[in-house]
Amino acid sequence: MDIKQLVYFVAIVEHDFNMSQASKHLHLSQPALSQTIANLEKNENIQVFERSHGRLQNLTATGEVLLAHAKELIEKYDVMMEDLQEESAQLKGNIRIGIPPVVISVVFPEILPKLLAENPKIGFEVKEAGAMELKKDLLLQELPIAVLLKPTGLDSSTTEEVILTKDTLSAFMSVTNPLAEKDQLSWSDLHNQPMAIFDSTYMIHHQLLKKFAGEQIKPQLSLQSASWDLLLNSTRHSNLITVMPTPVAKYYSMEEVVRRDFDHPIYWEVILCRRKQKRYSRVEDYVFNYMRDYYELKNEE
Repeated sequence: MDIKQLVYFVAIVEHDFNMSQASKHLHLSQPALSQTIANLEKNENIQVFERSHGRLQNLTATGEVLLAHAKELIEKYDVMMEDLQEESAQLKGNIRIGIPPVVISVVFPEILPKLLAENPKIGFEVKEAGAMELKKDLLLQELPIAVLLKPTGLDSSTTEEVILTKDTLSAFMSVTNPLAEKDQLSWSDLHNQPMAIFDSTYMIHHQLLKKFAGEQIKPQLSLQSASWDLLLNSTRHSNLITVMPTPVAKYYSMEEVVRRDFDHPIYWEVILCRRKQKRYSRVEDYVFNYMRDYYELKNEE
């Protein structure tokens, strides 16, 4: 018994025992298909089909057993051949990844150049957008990999999530802002204060609105934008206050702008996400695991 015989056998069953349709599907003559099945039954001394007046009607009990095993064996055979072909080829292909702009700037400044340099035959397309938009693209299968923020709101039974890094949100403001004199802020300090925050495509926007409601405060939302550098710059020569991930201060220091912690901060957790599947493309699996392993080692340092 060989894999070809199993493929022909399954094709007949899937075409309702119609030899003519099965042979067309297999691009094979009907006599050749009939002979292959006859050889299978003869060589293995079994009968897999019930027949009536020379026509196939149904599976025998033996045929039912063979069908269950044949489907599994064919799937394993296809996976084996794909793995062998991929292993013999140099890693190459294209991959789309969705990453929020502020995450690219403060979390990915080292890994992306490293990933590109080590894999010159992989074409990377990075979509920069807020976590809310990237989540939608991931669910619509427009992105195989997306970097989101916790809580992602994704179903853990259908999505794989890996924490890349965890930090807090801080307030950024001009050195001349009266609140800059405080070493640490409470959320109530923001009541009636003019603020510049991320727009609704960003998870931080929704985290802030939830926090404001929970603390029963009403800041003046003077500016909402998807541009984190615009938000930060808007505080330099005004009384505007913005709230951003704490690591922003490490990578983008401005003499006119200071950072202040909150006494009860909102946590900023960056999550690597992909949909759970039986199999991933070699490139997709490689990139996901590379990013996961890179940050696991970085977090252990």
